[in-house]
Amino acid sequence: MTNHHLSVEQRFHLEAAFREIDACGDIEKLRSLTKQIITAQENDKAFAREAMVQVRKEMDAAVSQRFGFNWGQAT
Repeated sequence: MTNHHLSVEQRFHLEAAFREIDACGDIEKLRSLTKQIITAQENDKAFAREAMVQVRKEMDAAVSQRFGFNWGQAT
């Protein structure tokens, strides 16, 4: 899997997680780690989606204020 645009800190955390997984022989712990990883990914996606919605609302409001029309809304 390619890691696009990860910061040094993100790469460090990723490598630490990989090492923990590689060193683990306990299937229950691996299941727990996998669930934590999947949950974190989904939370990150939800945060990004909500952030984009908020940015879009702010951009629409700025356009509306500057040009006097409602951008992105049906008339």
